[in-house]
Amino acid sequence: MKLKSLLSALLLMVIIPLMITTVVLSADGQNAKPSSSSQGRPQIINTLHSIKFDIPYPASNSIRTHPFTYTFKNPITESWILNIQNNLSYASRPDAKVVIKLQEPQPSQKFIEIAMYGSSASYRFWAAVNEVESGYIRLYDKSGIDGWSPANFINVGYDSNQGLSINSGVKVLVDRLSVNGFTLGSISVYGKDDTNSPLNTYSGSLSFETFWGKPSDSPIYYLPLVMSVGVGGLIVALLVIKKREKVEA
Repeated sequence: MKLKSLLSALLLMVIIPLMITTVVLSADGQNAKPSSSSQGRPQIINTLHSIKFDIPYPASNSIRTHPFTYTFKNPITESWILNIQNNLSYASRPDAKVVIKLQEPQPSQKFIEIAMYGSSASYRFWAAVNEVESGYIRLYDKSGIDGWSPANFINVGYDSNQGLSINSGVKVLVDRLSVNGFTLGSISVYGKDDTNSPLNTYSGSLSFETFWGKPSDSPIYYLPLVMSVGVGGLIVALLVIKKREKVEA
């Protein structure tokens, strides 16, 4: 009976910190402010260090010179990570694509550009960067298993110390490339090269979620520590109890 009481108390030592962390995360979620969605405008959810929104498929049928553009109210100057989920249904053509351009605030001409093609092009994926010093450079261009997958997020991240990285969800495509700083000001989406180009997609959407700032600013950052302390305390306590039982026996 005594052992059961001690085990219950120790389990509470683990569960209570996790409940506290969960409450903090829930409170953060309740502070999120979704915007009203309307045709042509994505629904937006903001938290202190993140923003999430979906862009419907017509954006991928925009012309290159007139893309659909989402502009951040406050440009992100800190370290950031952008997760992209592609849920688009493509036209059955090898050239059907969606292009996503990450741009610095004007008048800067610096941008990061990625493109995702449909299954007819074996999920081809390419990435490019445009800088004043070096101009437009295609960094990566692959299809098939080295392209992208609808089952995985595309991750684009920048850090002042680590540089630019792009990940397909299963493979690093661009690793710690120096781009001499990058302030995320807007995200543009298009697919047509000119007005005569056929439609690229006919349903679905693109989901974007951006995180920025120091990792320690998020309650999730402390979750592994809470787990380690709780589980470690439980193991130590069980060893002590077992040792005492042997001595008493």
